[in-house]
Amino acid sequence: MRVLWTVSGYKMGSNPLWGEKEARSMLFKPLDITASAITFDGKTCRDVTFEKETLNRKEYLASLFHAKPQRVGIAEEVVEVVTTNCDLPGFDRYLRLRDRRLVIYLNGVFFYLEPNVNY
Repeated sequence: MRVLWTVSGYKMGSNPLWGEKEARSMLFKPLDITASAITFDGKTCRDVTFEKETLNRKEYLASLFHAKPQRVGIAEEVVEVVTTNCDLPGFDRYLRLRDRRLVIYLNGVFFYLEPNVNY
């Protein structure tokens, strides 16, 4: 599998289902996204559709996750939200930041994925 992103860090959300130990175990997990598939940590969604929209980060984080941007560590005023039909945990909806990092939300934890390739 080609690895385009890896989990590089995390921030605990409000009342997370996972603790530090579970969150740390996600570090360095690989992610590959193609035009029609998402592969994360050895599991794949196929025939994926992607819808992108630009939203105000403060309103988005507050309405969906009851989180403040400072807690999540996102400084950008607007974020690109990618919504998919993928049933892999964390990939039904994720954020793409200007610096190409991705942010997924899984079991009450925000995970940051750093790009591994320059293109």
